[in-house]
This record gives sequence, C-alpha cells and structure tokens, in this order.
Amino acid sequence: MSSAGMTGTEADGLKVLAIHRYYWPDTPPYASMLRAIVRRWVGEGHHVDVLSSQPSYKAGLDNEKQPAKEVVDGATVYRMTLPSEAGRPLIRMLNALRLGLGIFIRAVLLRRYDVIMVSTSPPVLAGWFTALAARLSGARFVYHCMDVHPEIGRISGEFRNPAVYHLLARMDAWTCRQANPVVVLSQDMADSLDRRSESGAVPQTAVINNFSLPSESEAVGDLPFPWPNEPFVLLFAGNIGRFQGLDVLMNAMAQLCERSDIRLLMMGEGTEKAALEKQAAESGARVSFVGHLSVSVAKAAMKKAGAGFVSLVPELYRYAYPSKTMTYLEQGCPVLVAVEPESRLAADIVENSAGLAVQGGDADELAQAIARLADDDKQLQKMKENAAGLAEQAFSPEVVLARWASLVRPVDKN
Repeated sequence: MSSAGMTGTEADGLKVLAIHRYYWPDTPPYASMLRAIVRRWVGEGHHVDVLSSQPSYKAGLDNEKQPAKEVVDGATVYRMTLPSEAGRPLIRMLNALRLGLGIFIRAVLLRRYDVIMVSTSPPVLAGWFTALAARLSGARFVYHCMDVHPEIGRISGEFRNPAVYHLLARMDAWTCRQANPVVVLSQDMADSLDRRSESGAVPQTAVINNFSLPSESEAVGDLPFPWPNEPFVLLFAGNIGRFQGLDVLMNAMAQLCERSDIRLLMMGEGTEKAALEKQAAESGARVSFVGHLSVSVAKAAMKKAGAGFVSLVPELYRYAYPSKTMTYLEQGCPVLVAVEPESRLAADIVENSAGLAVQGGDADELAQAIARLADDDKQLQKMKENAAGLAEQAFSPEVVLARWASLVRPVDKN
C-alpha cells in the first residue's frame, strides 16, 4: 500500500490490533519483542491497541497485577485475566477459548480495525480465531508465525493423536491462506508452509527474522555468579527443553573431560535440566549450571563467553529459528550451531564466518568443533567481529523494525 499523500496527522494512521497471550511486563521473550514492534507502529502514527492477559507466564514469579486497561508507549493495552498454564493442559485449552472469545468481542463487536496481527500463542487457535474475526470485520490479517504449528507439536509429541493433528493442520492451513501476509522467521519456515498446500494455493509469506531480545533494565557490571576460570567458556543461554537435544552436548563435553581449558556454562531452566545435571555429573564433564537469570545478565555473559551454543532436534529447523541466535550475535559472541547443514540457521552462521556449524546429533563432531574454537584464538577473535557485524547488518532492531513498519502503511487518500 502506498503512503503517498500522508500529512503526518493522526487521521493518517491506521487502526491496528496486536494480539498475543502475553505482553510486557510479562516475561516471555515475545512479550518484549511485541512491545518494540507496537512502539514502532505508534511512532509511525498508527492507533494501536494490544489484547493480551495479566502477567502469568511463569507461575513461580510474583506476577504483579497490571491495570485491565492502560496506555503503554502510546498504545492502549487491554488485559484479560487468564490463569497460569504451566503443566495444566486443560487450563491451556480453556484459556485459548477465552482468548478467542475476547478476540471476537474486541475486533468484531467493539471496534473495527484496519489491521489485526496475532502470533502463535496459543498455537493454532489464536491464529484461527483472529483470522475469522478479521474476515468478519473486513480487517487485513497479519499472522506472525514465530513457530510453525501443529508440526512442532507433532515433533514434541504434544499433538501425537493423528485425528487432533490433522484437524489442527487443516485449521492452521486455512488461517495461513487468510493472512496478508504470514510472517515467518526463515525461508525454511516459509517453505514448510508451501509444502502443506494440497490445492496448489500457497500462502502469502514474508520473512522477517527477530532482533536481539530487548532488555528492559540497564546493562549489568558484575555477574551475580562466579565466572569460570577456564580460558574458553561455551555458553548455552535459554530454555533447557526437549527441542534442543542437549544430551548430545553433554556427551560432547564428556569427551573433553581432559581439556582443563574448556568449560560449558548452562544458563536457564527447563524440563531437561535435572537429567542433564545428572548426565554431566556422572561423566565428569566440565559443566556448570547457573539457572535462569535476566536478559541483562545473559547478555553480559555472552560478551564474556568464547562462543554461544544453539541446537535443534532433527527436522525442527523447518518450523522454527532460535531467536537466542540474534542475542548472541549482538553481543559479538560467535555461535556454534548443531543442526542440519542445509538449514538457513547453519547457512547464516557459516556464510558470514560468525561461528561454526555441525550436524545435529553427532557428539564426536561437536566435541571436535568445541576444541577447534578453543584452540584458535586468532580465528575466534575474527568470528567475534563477524558476529557483531552480522547482527548490525541483518538483525538489528533498526533493520527489523523498519520491515515491520513497512507492513503497516496507510492507504493512499488521494
């Protein structure tokens, strides 16, 4: 859409509704990323509403209640009261249905919008409800697929029932066909959506990868834990879950037990943490666990680390792109990726000499790559420079948010 004829007045802006299960000050990464996108849209002169929920992402945190309606960064935020879903699948389903009802009330009954955007939380249902609401209200629908569902649920086992999986697949395929566009993080993800098509009609897609995770607090000076004494520290920062295949990393570190100059630092929490701690202890691997810490602390650790680690279980690269990659790069931290070599993730790192890539699932090759990074300080320093350069050129907030701004332009009024 052309922006010709814009006068810079409020009348020029579009009415935009952004929907996500969580929003700042809640703690998931997308809550802060969406805030940055919304702030940019407001800065472009648009009238932006956000539909989300009260902070509830992590049940163990003191989720301080926020106003049900307030203005944040010039956008009006509406928060529903939805209980925490951690380990509660029935509550997760009920929350998805309640959010769907809230979408209809906000988008169809209470106010008409020019553009409605939703991300993939909750998976499939949020997109389906929003696509239907947009169609009924005449709004343009933008579907931000941070992950491609239900394919990820099939890999994780969450959607192991074939009937449930096929129903969700049909729902999400319809949702994607309504979108203008479906925003994905990589060409691999766009290709996976194209392969779904049974009729030959592929969805309209746009590839906009994420920027580094925003930090809402100032940069930290001293780290709140002792930094390892080893000259080379490989850092894993993020969710310690089943999608990363981190048992292979533990096996690789077990092969490097005799390397007194190498240590792995695991920063985060997750379902696999206890098992990995046991695996590392039994093998004698040089691995330290420091738990979940703030984004500011994680970024400070990335600056000190020799390299950061990213891995995915087989086939997952087709449906996801780990956003922690950009945060590593922004801090000038080379990235060691364990994933299929044909993936866009591996190509981004290798083609820009911003780290190394190895085949996922191969502990021997991974151990050799870690040792290679530790043994070549000159090359490692060059990778650090390349990592920072790649982040600035392709994944900086300025670059990425400009692309988001281009998705929302007022219609030419001449």
